Amino acid sequence: MVKRFLKERLGTIILFAIVVIFVIWGYFSIQKARSNAITFTDEYEEPEGNVDFEDPGKYVSVAKTDKLELLYNEAKGAIQVKNLESGYLWKGICDNDVYDMSGGSVNKMWRSYLQSPITITYNNLKRRDSGARTEYAGKDCTWMETEYLDNGVSVTYGFTSPGIFITVEYTLEDDQLVVRIPVDKIREEARFAVTTIELLPYFGASRNEAGGYLFYPDGSGAITTYEKADSRPANVLGANYYTYTNRFLAFQNLFDSDSYNRYTAAMPVYGIKNGDNALFGVFTEGAENTGVAVYPSGYVVDLNHAGFELYMRNIYNVDMYSMSTATGSATGGSIQRVDKKLISEDKEARYFFLSGDEADYGGMAATYREYLIENGLLKAAIAEGEEMPLALRLLMGTTKGGMVFDEYVSMTDFDQVEEILGRLSDAGVNSTEVVLSSWMKGYDEYECWGPASQLGGPTGMRNLNEYLETASGNKVYLENAFMFASSETSGISEKEDVAYDGLNLEISTTNMDGTIFYLVNPLAAYKRNLKFLDKLEKYDLLGVAYDDVGQYAYADFNENAPYTKSQAVGQLRELLGSTVDADRWVASMGANQYVYSFADYLFDLREESYGFSMTDYAVPFMQMVLSGRIPYSTEGAGNLSYDLQTQKLKWIEYGALPYFYLTYESALKLRDTGYQRLFSSTYSDWEGVMLDTYNEFRNNLSCVYGVQMVGHDYLTDDLIRVEYANGIAIYINYGVQEAKADNVTVPAKGYVVVGGGENG
Repeated sequence: MVKRFLKERLGTIILFAIVVIFVIWGYFSIQKARSNAITFTDEYEEPEGNVDFEDPGKYVSVAKTDKLELLYNEAKGAIQVKNLESGYLWKGICDNDVYDMSGGSVNKMWRSYLQSPITITYNNLKRRDSGARTEYAGKDCTWMETEYLDNGVSVTYGFTSPGIFITVEYTLEDDQLVVRIPVDKIREEARFAVTTIELLPYFGASRNEAGGYLFYPDGSGAITTYEKADSRPANVLGANYYTYTNRFLAFQNLFDSDSYNRYTAAMPVYGIKNGDNALFGVFTEGAENTGVAVYPSGYVVDLNHAGFELYMRNIYNVDMYSMSTATGSATGGSIQRVDKKLISEDKEARYFFLSGDEADYGGMAATYREYLIENGLLKAAIAEGEEMPLALRLLMGTTKGGMVFDEYVSMTDFDQVEEILGRLSDAGVNSTEVVLSSWMKGYDEYECWGPASQLGGPTGMRNLNEYLETASGNKVYLENAFMFASSETSGISEKEDVAYDGLNLEISTTNMDGTIFYLVNPLAAYKRNLKFLDKLEKYDLLGVAYDDVGQYAYADFNENAPYTKSQAVGQLRELLGSTVDADRWVASMGANQYVYSFADYLFDLREESYGFSMTDYAVPFMQMVLSGRIPYSTEGAGNLSYDLQTQKLKWIEYGALPYFYLTYESALKLRDTGYQRLFSSTYSDWEGVMLDTYNEFRNNLSCVYGVQMVGHDYLTDDLIRVEYANGIAIYINYGVQEAKADNVTVPAKGYVVVGGGENG
């Protein structure tokens, strides 16, 4: 009877069980979120305001160096910086000289925004589902306190209604404006939690008539020129770039350039060029939890402006499944929660001021490069006189689905790698940067060790290592990923090794076959790397290529080893440092700034911006910073380009190595596999083209290998001039007709090297 009842009601019972599971999961999600809330009392009494918004105040000098003067307006809590070399005045907020705010041209809210040194976004924790609110110092900061320092001023902005008080220190140090927000000087007196601070959002804001552009870290770098404002859409939008990893992390977004890379900054920088003067901002402390906001003229107001956004708390979403909350009930969707504590780190930004010939994105790149070198953050990986390498990526193997088991398909075994290097050597190529992809068994389960037997196994790897003893100009890297794992990965504990979000949920996704893929806790990634290095000890001449370490940095709420995003970056630096300490070459696919101290080679660098409607040009800002210090190749492989000549010009423009992504076996073997990136990769088919390309680069461009790129200019939309520190200039013409500039004639789809080398 019971069995019959159960059989007849099986579907209902299963459905009921699923509902119960979702209800329990939702309940514990809510309880976790509530436990993660800030505690508060109702004892806060709003202090009496001391700010007169009608008082224009007066700017007085509070600090001075040989090149800069810092001015401060106590009534406004605002700063200005005067460049004493050029006389240009950089205003921290807008006045009527910058933008006419009379006559109803902007409403009260926007007028106050234009006159705000900072803005804050905060959450009301008593009405937890009501969303965030924004307040502007120009109208909502009713209490202010000023303390004068030896080299500047400290200002406490009191947003008295929510009871939030933020202290900002403005000082001059080494001819730089340094702006700091000490975390221990942030006070939250009531039930409101600050989540975001906009820092000097209108610092250096300018109308189009000033002439110039905004620079921002989109891909390789991008600029929005003032002169092209009239050609943009009427509804032009701004853009926000989050340092190192998208602010709202979801596993599914990581491999989607539109939702991840498009909004991610590898460098925490931006710049503004107004006429013959430029401002360049660098976030130097707490950069992991910042972003860059960029707004061209036409976005509400006709002003070009950019600035830093500071993320003071981690934010995450709670999925709602018909759960009761403090303010009612929710039946689906999600609500926002903020982390219990402020991210415990001070914030610091440095602003550099350039004028004359240095006031462009080339000058900004040189400034950033110098800052990184002075602080030990940019490695010198290219030896003086070193020969230009050929960049190769070799696909070792892939899998093809079978009826029962997947079949491993060998595309380039270890003996064939040795053969390729030997053939290159016979052709006179004695310097290479070679990344070996998918070389281990179980690579698609994110296993980190075990050379596939189909490729020759340990014996084949050992033979390759012995070959490199007599071919020292070749750097060979084993590509690996330590920050990802799956439910099939050996040695991974779902409880201890997997990254969790603020609701104690795994950061993961489930494949159609039921395999679960995870982000890995930073400490677990570090330990996996140590185990890998231990296994690699017998193969002393093979380096390591990191697929993920230079691309992803994220906070992890795993209770066994919690990490803020900044702490995660510190752990990744330790990971890379352990590889350097093991005397291994280091290559990185990602180019987040924290890898520059360790990398011997960077590959797959972006050679364009990701492109927004406001963007006018992509520029090689990242490459100008790295050039002459670390060899790099771009994401465009010669054998995969639609036009090899155009691809070569792009390599030349960006100072990149010639690069090919190949297989020893015929690319036709990939047809029935899941690997779809390569469609023309057979080494024998491309050997001649590759050798001709490399010899062209070696003959014509060795004069600039290992030299800093100091200038990059669009002479026309198709004609570009690149300049190097040794005085050599390269003119690159993407057009279909010859072009002339500076008494130089450049052939169609060609280039000319002036001062060394030959024409291409």
